[in-house]
Amino acid sequence: MKIYNKKNFRYGLGMTTLGVLMLLTSIWKGFDVKGTVILALCLFVGIGLMLRSLSRDMSREDKIAELDERNKMVEWRAKSRALGIAELICVVCILISIVGMRIVKDFFGGMLVAFGLMYTIMLLTELLTLLYYDKKL
Repeated sequence: MKIYNKKNFRYGLGMTTLGVLMLLTSIWKGFDVKGTVILALCLFVGIGLMLRSLSRDMSREDKIAELDERNKMVEWRAKSRALGIAELICVVCILISIVGMRIVKDFFGGMLVAFGLMYTIMLLTELLTLLYYDKKL
């Protein structure tokens, strides 16, 4: 048995291991609906990825799809949109923290510092990647 797509096999092995550990934990602590759904998804996705990585044709399809330019563009746009949404959520949390500092200073003061630091890191990361790709392309 040869592994044709090692990356998918590792992901599948990790997901299957996570599913088995969740199964053992559920047997020990008791089953609940949310845990059972996540457990089933982990097992199905993990086993599916491992089976796909053992098939030559399916592994080739996965590698072609991974290198496809349209898929790369969709991934880049999704990551860019996710960063924009995260920045917006951070700004909203900063505004809520500023308003909350009028009521409870200690709790909201710490949140204001944390969200301010996260927002600053996101802006700097965006600026540095913009400069890097502007110079590279």
